[in-house]
Amino acid sequence: MKGSNIREAGNREAVLLEQENIRVLIDADKGMIPELSTRKGDAWVNAHWQPWFRANSGESWDASRHEPFWKVPLLYDIAGSFPCVPNFGPDHRMDSYELPPHGFTARQKWTQDTPVCLEENRGIALSSTLPRGEHPFAYKKTDLLLKGENVHYAKLEIRNTGSREEPYNCGWHNTCGAPFLESGCLIDNNAEQYAVPPEGGEFDPTGELAFEGRSESLEQMPLRRGGSKDMRLVEGPSGYTDFICGAVPSRCELGWSSIVNPCQKLIYLSFFTGPSAVSEEEIPLYFYDLWLNYGGRDYQPWAVQDGQSDQTFCLGAENATGYFANGLAEAVKNPTLMGNPTHLILPAGQTRTNYYGTLFQGYEGDALDLGIRSVDCGEGELILTGYTGKSVSVKAEWDFKTLKSI
Repeated sequence: MKGSNIREAGNREAVLLEQENIRVLIDADKGMIPELSTRKGDAWVNAHWQPWFRANSGESWDASRHEPFWKVPLLYDIAGSFPCVPNFGPDHRMDSYELPPHGFTARQKWTQDTPVCLEENRGIALSSTLPRGEHPFAYKKTDLLLKGENVHYAKLEIRNTGSREEPYNCGWHNTCGAPFLESGCLIDNNAEQYAVPPEGGEFDPTGELAFEGRSESLEQMPLRRGGSKDMRLVEGPSGYTDFICGAVPSRCELGWSSIVNPCQKLIYLSFFTGPSAVSEEEIPLYFYDLWLNYGGRDYQPWAVQDGQSDQTFCLGAENATGYFANGLAEAVKNPTLMGNPTHLILPAGQTRTNYYGTLFQGYEGDALDLGIRSVDCGEGELILTGYTGKSVSVKAEWDFKTLKSI
């Protein structure tokens, strides 16, 4: 088991946590996780998206020079997964606060609190915080690997230091890319309702799915041109970029979202405590948000020049409490979606915590070759049952026992 402070691409400050079959790279700036890799034979395979346009010059953001191409600091550094609080969506003004895209957690630099903590028989932990700003929330994050498990665990604590209650969104922006993501991957979760954003947002010029489309299955998502399309199957670059929101069932005890690559025999699965089991002190995540970026953005920075081809291919398998990805103000205006809350309230002086796991590993045989039908909790493990009727067991603390004890 290893934990070390390093400099990654673009001379970015980062911490590398690594054990036998999993490694995770965590940036200080914006909390980006550009790498979540697992061993496949003698190679490391990275599941997380590293966009071609990610700035690796080592230069700090300079709006006068960088804004024309990258537009916002988030896109200057974006990669893989990152936490989104108190905003899930574009930048806007909310009350007296200017909220950056996907919140302050995805805009500021996290400060490492202590050296990386190594416990040979337990795991590797990293603790970090965000500097205080005008918005009254204070943030603390703990990243953890446990011995013998192929899971990156994260604990995100949010405290309202102000004198009044505050609304907020919370999400994890998991985004996968090559070499893990390719045509033929399969998307699954336990949602029973799916919705497409209404007209008037960022997907108006890029999408093929019907505005405000509704479906009970990813395999039958309505199209603007009529008919439906199977969005569960990753088809590869299609010339479209769409967004689908799935409602986490209110009765479920474990939320989960998966991408399976049957060709490479790899599973990417995020999980969290479901709405029926979350405590009052915990932050619930009510939606599975699928950002299907299959080449529909013919403008910078996705394309080299406006009007040219989008050179990106990635899949966001995000988990959040928000109103699609339209931002906190829109969530407050639209307090429910498919029966679930679109935002949360944090009373003055109180703290809420989110516990989150992302598993990435291989599997043997053909049990998951058709995707994952259900996920059940066992003793220190998750039982993944495929559409083949066969199951695969993976080691995982779905109750976040160790993470909660830190």
